Amino acid sequence: MRSSEKRLLIAKIVCVVAIAIALAFKLFGTASFTASRPPVPLTSSPGSVNTDPAFYNGSTTAEVVHPSNATHAPAPKPQITASAYVVGNVVTGKIYLQKNASVVLPVASMSKLITAIAATDTLSPDTRIQITDQEYDVASDTSKIVPRESFTVLELLYPMLLNSSNVAAEALASTTDRAKFMELMTSYAWEVGMPSTFFADPSGINPRNQSTASDFFALARYLYKYRPDILAITRIPRISVATTTDHMAHDFISIHPFVSDPAFLGGKTGHTPEAGDTMLTIMKIAGQPVAIVILGADSGNRERDTRLLISKTTEAIQ
Repeated sequence: MRSSEKRLLIAKIVCVVAIAIALAFKLFGTASFTASRPPVPLTSSPGSVNTDPAFYNGSTTAEVVHPSNATHAPAPKPQITASAYVVGNVVTGKIYLQKNASVVLPVASMSKLITAIAATDTLSPDTRIQITDQEYDVASDTSKIVPRESFTVLELLYPMLLNSSNVAAEALASTTDRAKFMELMTSYAWEVGMPSTFFADPSGINPRNQSTASDFFALARYLYKYRPDILAITRIPRISVATTTDHMAHDFISIHPFVSDPAFLGGKTGHTPEAGDTMLTIMKIAGQPVAIVILGADSGNRERDTRLLISKTTEAIQ
C-alpha cells in the first residue's frame, strides 16, 4: 500500500474513534448528571417532599416532613374567670390569695346564708310556716315546694341551703314582716363584719343583693366559729322529708359541687345573669380550714375556678 493511502486510512480511523468517543461522552455524561440531581417531588401535600428549590441547597437528599414531628406550642394554662376572689384561713384570718377583694358585686343565692342566720335567730326551729301563693310566685327552683304546704323553720332550711330554694327563702322572710326581715338581714351582715353588704331580697334573685369577696370571707369566719349548725346543714348531700298531714314527701338535694368531698366543711352556691357564678366553699386544705370565695365567675366555671384556687393554695401552704 502506498504511503498516501496509509495516511488516508489512519485519518479515517482517527475520525471514527473521535466520533465514538464524543458519542460515548455525550451518552454517559448526561446519564451521570441526571442521576446526581435530587428527585422532583410529585406533590406538595402535608408530609410530602418540600418543593421549594431553596430547600435543597445543593443537597442530593430531600427531607420528608411528617406532621408528628412538628413542634407544638404548650397548651395555655387554665385561667380563673372570677371577677373577684378571696382565699383565706377562717381561724387565723390569713389571706393566701385575693383579687378585687373589696369590689362590690352581686352575690346571688349566697345571700341565703344570711337569710338562715336571721331566720334562726328570730324564729323557733319548730315554728310552722305555710307556703302562700305570693311566696311561691318567685323564680322557680328544684325543691318542688308548692302553695298550702306547711313546714317548720328547720325543714325550710334544708331546701333553702341545699336546693337553693327561692320559695323557702321567701317563706322564711315573710313569716312576720318582710320589710323588717330585710333590714334585719343587712343589720346582721354588718354585725358579722360585712360593711359593704346590702340585701334587697332574701333569695338573691335581686341584683341589688351586693357584697364583696372580703365581706363573705368575714361571713365564712363567723359561720365557722359561731354557727356550725348552719354549716352542718350545707354539708348534707341529700335529705328526705316524709309525708305528713302538712306537706308531701320531699327529697332535698345539695347542688354544691364539693358536698361529697370529705374535706368539705360547708358553703353555698349562687347564680344569676347579673352576678354570674358565685360560691363560698370552706375546705380542709393541708390540715387548715380555708374559705374560698368567688364572685362574678363565668357561667359554669365556679367549680373549676375554685379547684384552681385550691391547687394554688395547697402549694402556698405547703
